[in-house]
Amino acid sequence: MKNGLHLLRAFFLATVTLLLAGCASSPSARFYTLTPLERQEAKYSSQEAANPISVSIAPVEIPDYLDRPQIVTRDGRNELRLAEFDLWAGSLRDNITAVLAENLSTLLGSDRVSVYPRMHGEKADYSVTMRVLRLDCAPGDRVLLKVQWTVFAGQERKDVATRMTTFAESLSDSRYETMVATVSHALAQVSREIAREIMEQK
Repeated sequence: MKNGLHLLRAFFLATVTLLLAGCASSPSARFYTLTPLERQEAKYSSQEAANPISVSIAPVEIPDYLDRPQIVTRDGRNELRLAEFDLWAGSLRDNITAVLAENLSTLLGSDRVSVYPRMHGEKADYSVTMRVLRLDCAPGDRVLLKVQWTVFAGQERKDVATRMTTFAESLSDSRYETMVATVSHALAQVSREIAREIMEQK
């Protein structure tokens, strides 16, 4: 009877040890966020800084399959993969919107760029809407960002420009950190196009 108890106890201890070892070896979650342009990357005149324009940005629309904590990558033409331990640090939609607003503020030399409804569109000099049509991230291969954006002018919200642009950039490695940085770079390129359009309207 004692031998049976010893065996049962040994089996229990071995099972607990294996479970603890499994938990200890599980990788920890990593969280990522998109980053805006650095201030020194902007090129605007002192006159623009002295007379800043106001811009209201609507929350960016993204596809439903991207609106989740896990970073979504593409494997082949039709298959998507959800990263188990590589996650967005918050809402991807909100992150894209915030970075777009900060990029435009930097590029236009204006501190009057905000996300609607903080500044009502009818009171802003310009309003911007953007919809992400595709964000294809293939680790070790490339990042492709396809967006449609519109710039409206004045209180009457006159449509002055609607564009559909695509940016694709190769990845030097398969790290998620590299991939997220490349998405930030692609978003910066979109921001430059929008800022250029707004400046041409002045």
